[in-house]
Amino acid sequence: MPRISEETIRRVAEATDIVDLVSSYFPLKRAGASWRATCPFHNEKTPSFHVTPARQSFHCFGCGAGGGVYRFVMDYEHLPFAEAVRRLAAKAGIPVIEEAGNSDDDRKENLRRRLLAIHALAAQWFHQNLMKSPEAEAARHYLKGRAIGAPVAKDWQIGFAPDSWDALPNLLREHKFTNQEILQSGLVSSSDGEESQEAGTARVYARFRGRVMFPIHNDYGEVIAFSGRVLEADAKAAKYVNSPETPLFSKGRVLYGLNHSKRALIEAKEAIVCEGQLDTISAFEAGVKNVIAPQGTAFTHDQARLLARFVETVVLCFDSDKAGQEATSRSLPALLECGLSVRVARLPEGSDPDSMIRSDGPEAFRELVAKAKDFFDHAIERTIESGALADPAKVAAASRKLGSLLSAVKDPVLRDSVIGRICAQLGLSPKAFRDQMKQVKPPRQDFGSSADGPQSPQVEQIDLSAGLEMLCRLAIHSPGARDWLAAKNDPPPLALGPGGVLLQRILEHPVPLDSVGAVASFSASLPLELERVFARLDPPRSIDNILEACQLNWEGLVAGLLKQQQEILKAKLRQANLPSDHALKINKEILDLSRRLNDLSRPVA
Repeated sequence: MPRISEETIRRVAEATDIVDLVSSYFPLKRAGASWRATCPFHNEKTPSFHVTPARQSFHCFGCGAGGGVYRFVMDYEHLPFAEAVRRLAAKAGIPVIEEAGNSDDDRKENLRRRLLAIHALAAQWFHQNLMKSPEAEAARHYLKGRAIGAPVAKDWQIGFAPDSWDALPNLLREHKFTNQEILQSGLVSSSDGEESQEAGTARVYARFRGRVMFPIHNDYGEVIAFSGRVLEADAKAAKYVNSPETPLFSKGRVLYGLNHSKRALIEAKEAIVCEGQLDTISAFEAGVKNVIAPQGTAFTHDQARLLARFVETVVLCFDSDKAGQEATSRSLPALLECGLSVRVARLPEGSDPDSMIRSDGPEAFRELVAKAKDFFDHAIERTIESGALADPAKVAAASRKLGSLLSAVKDPVLRDSVIGRICAQLGLSPKAFRDQMKQVKPPRQDFGSSADGPQSPQVEQIDLSAGLEMLCRLAIHSPGARDWLAAKNDPPPLALGPGGVLLQRILEHPVPLDSVGAVASFSASLPLELERVFARLDPPRSIDNILEACQLNWEGLVAGLLKQQQEILKAKLRQANLPSDHALKINKEILDLSRRLNDLSRPVA
């Protein structure tokens, strides 16, 4: 696989403003010379994620995540470096120049690109079938009955999978995709064993047949999976068939419709969460645009964390049936854990957002959402309506369930407020309710896999000493300091303790770090643990004599190193039965270290 040229990496970095980049994913607020937000890589309530335009970097003081424009895209989108460069190059309109090279990242990136190409081709083919194929007449009639015409179908790339076992596999082969790639896409299934699949010789057949197809996009807008709905109301097959987990798709980490509604979510600071694709499309097209749906019947922790980057409040608008109410309860822990305020909209019996909007209009739906109650008030109301208050055993069961859910509320003031409301409505003593809360287990949360979602990779934390950090700052921002330090090779920077390798890399870099492109290129070349340290190195404050500052900090580090070596040698002298010639040699080494310590304080040359 070819390798992207350094020139391309530099040009793309120079053309990408990190504030614009990060704010395209979630909102930032100005904080002096930097911008800040709650960190997208760990759960927090107080913003500790800072973006600094002066050095085109980000850093979280909570979890340590940090780096430049490429690192942000890599961690947030879970992409290899080369794909992050290509993605930013496409946004900047810069051609990617490639050179010969080979690596595991290249292979992963190539597979991702191939799978994305397969999904893009399949989405186009499904959509053309819906628009033009005579076989799709029933599908067009079905969608028309759901108020989805050609313009909406085009905007959402809705399609139709013909009732054929081999039409899609044959199409993909015609476009030079291998059997192994087609299998890895999840668009086909195989009855053959794993060995034949790995060899790429498996017999495959289309997973989706005779279904209306809803493409599933990531929030960047790329098709990564599909959900297919059967047309016959009384069909024996499953109502929906979804793509399996693939290198592109993990259902617990995707929110349907987010690519359409991202901006509306940010502006409203509130998300209306529906149960399915048709509910989401219907609400969005009716003008209620801050709407999404989970890829399943309840929120995972990763979906909640993703949503928390855009909104502060969630309105659950699941179906009114028993399954919908259970999904509401199962969604709560993950949402509360991420600091979101949760309300519940009560749909009329037998109704869902899509049917309500079609029958009563979007204003009725908006009014329903506006009247949504806090989750616990909703739960208390449902408990009272069920007649549970007439049966002490049912009251106890309800209080246990509410106490378990309430354990996910971290804010002590909010928790006390909710406890007061629960106890007042259910006729319980606050002390008894709290005692019971200590005994119940918190609800199990599905934290999902960590394959595809935004996350901060776990790496070794490197803490620079104050002296070494200052030398790195000086070497980055002062050519004179860089030249002075480059001439100091006894001891080499690598010997100056943890992080000395960063100073070494800065001094060895062939290009001065005096431009956005040079900084981004250098940052991207570092191991992740060093890239995080580099991201937080601000320029030093005004210094009268930079070379004097270099000497003072250098001598402090060297002195510490020499004293450490002396202590090691003195410990050796205390060993029992040490031969006299060895003791004499060690004493000479200690004296030599003492002379070097005395010689350190010399004027700057």
